[in-house]
Amino acid sequence: MKSLKMMWYEIKKIFRSRAVLILSIIVPTILAFLGSSFYPKNLTQNFSLVIYNQDKSFLGNFTFLLIKQFLSFENTVEISTEEDFNRLIEQGNYDSIIIIPKGFANDLVNKVQTSLYVVPNPHNIQNSLMIYTAFKAVFDELAGIPEIRVGSTTEFLLGGGIGVDETRPKPEIKMLIPNAKEKTLIESDSDSFGINDMFAPIVAVVAILISSMIGISNSLGQARESKLLDLYLSNGLSIRVFTVAKLLAYLLFGFVIGIFSWGMFRLLGVHSLAVSWHLFLLIFVSVFTFTAFGLVLSSFLKSAKAASYLVTAVIGLMFVFGNVLIPVPKGGFLEKFSYIFPVKYSLDAWRKLTVLGYGIIDIYKEIIILMIFGLFCFFLSLFLIRVTQET
Repeated sequence: MKSLKMMWYEIKKIFRSRAVLILSIIVPTILAFLGSSFYPKNLTQNFSLVIYNQDKSFLGNFTFLLIKQFLSFENTVEISTEEDFNRLIEQGNYDSIIIIPKGFANDLVNKVQTSLYVVPNPHNIQNSLMIYTAFKAVFDELAGIPEIRVGSTTEFLLGGGIGVDETRPKPEIKMLIPNAKEKTLIESDSDSFGINDMFAPIVAVVAILISSMIGISNSLGQARESKLLDLYLSNGLSIRVFTVAKLLAYLLFGFVIGIFSWGMFRLLGVHSLAVSWHLFLLIFVSVFTFTAFGLVLSSFLKSAKAASYLVTAVIGLMFVFGNVLIPVPKGGFLEKFSYIFPVKYSLDAWRKLTVLGYGIIDIYKEIIILMIFGLFCFFLSLFLIRVTQET
């Protein structure tokens, strides 16, 4: 009961700070608006792109050459058999797979609606969405295919030479979601994903980090700096009750802010295939982990300023080296280094739910890692507060 009373007191203290309350509402709103309109250009990344050409006709091979020339990534490779395709899906050594289906070129020539398929890598959704967005943007601008106008040379030049047949429907770009366990591909319910759908979880996590991780570290630092914790302890309050109260307060506050931030994105048109309660559970676990992480980072410091500086620096490290905004190079030290940051697991799981439509069973590893990390940080913070409080 003491923890609940302390939690309520802490929540009231949060809402007494008008600056914190205003920033917690305005910042996610502004970022959500900018993020929903955000579309980076000239993306240059050494993607591992695979083209699976199922159309073996003369026109199909010609179309393959055109697409391969357009997607001129250094690591673009071609596969031609279903065995190679299944093995690639199982190994996951790719960023995206472009599938040219049988009869694609012939249907395109005959003005029949056609489709191209993109298979993302569930373990590297960030790069997959970049490729999907760029690929889809090109074909969204394609009203048909070029044709040479007939007639005399004068008529040819006056008619513009090479033109575009606007009666030919543009190919649809569809996403096929791989299921590694069942070795099947499921067509996505949405064909309008873009960079903003990748950017939205990042902003939601930023809001959670500001409200929970930074919030609890600053609050604990102030309590120790002002000797408020000493006063509580002298009146018989245990460190465990004090710590649990802080954790519960910022867990609840961060959870509300996380849902609010994500809700703003949904109102502004960001797509999501996630089951609501699956996403809410992930938000709750993520907030718990980040709150406990902020708690342990500030548990051995005795001033709010020192705690804020340290937590801000760690958040910066997570965003630079945690594969959040900038894709981390594969196979090197930085890729292994990114696995120590909880933000990586939170964002990976978030994108699997919202972009791929996966369920809890598909992100259970990320959930377990986040929970273990959070519990470890919580118990370590209890130990560190006791040790440093006695000195």
